[in-house]
Amino acid sequence: MFVPTLCRLLLVFCLPLGMAAQQTAAQYLESSSRAVDPDRYREVRGDPYRYATFRPGVLYDAALKRYAVDSLNFNGFTSQFEYRHEGKLRELANRHFLRVHTTGDEGEEHIYAFGINPKFPNKYAELVYTGDFVTATLVYDVANDVKVVQDVGKTMRLRRFTPSPHYYAFVDGELTTLRLNPRRLPSDLGLKGPVSRFIREHNLDPQRRADLLRILAYADELYNG
Repeated sequence: MFVPTLCRLLLVFCLPLGMAAQQTAAQYLESSSRAVDPDRYREVRGDPYRYATFRPGVLYDAALKRYAVDSLNFNGFTSQFEYRHEGKLRELANRHFLRVHTTGDEGEEHIYAFGINPKFPNKYAELVYTGDFVTATLVYDVANDVKVVQDVGKTMRLRRFTPSPHYYAFVDGELTTLRLNPRRLPSDLGLKGPVSRFIREHNLDPQRRADLLRILAYADELYNG
């Protein structure tokens, strides 16, 4: 399972640049997407998008040809990127774009790759950390939960989007789930003693992205010996 995933990573990052079919960038984006109704979630509470606002991003096709867009967001419910063009909302076909770059709400770079997490082969995963022995990914999933409530003798079904981020890592060649808890993460990384001490000494919280990156880098350093 590890080898095919490494091959997919090499495909995403190392293919030479090539020419897409004889289309302009705008034409290729349009032919590789479909229009969606911006009001299709009107009856659902919450938000399926990962980011608070649409923002610039860059998409790469199978030949790593670059396509810049001005207004991009990630829909965790469909695991597809959407962009706005000429006043219309369009959903991009994920298999046409193996890599996507954008920024988080704090301005940090977010890099997504399609199909690199073997537990979610048909979804994008964000590459959170890449080291020699530790490579961590985030699959940002959003569920459409239904809650049944009683209101003045009537049964009502309320729907709500609920974010459910899943963190995984290849640790020394083995895929493992990462639980972002100071007591559980050290065991998930296979380094309970030293990583636990590192977290306590530096007062780190794995739920904070900067702290999580420090922990992952430290674990990778330990495996490097």
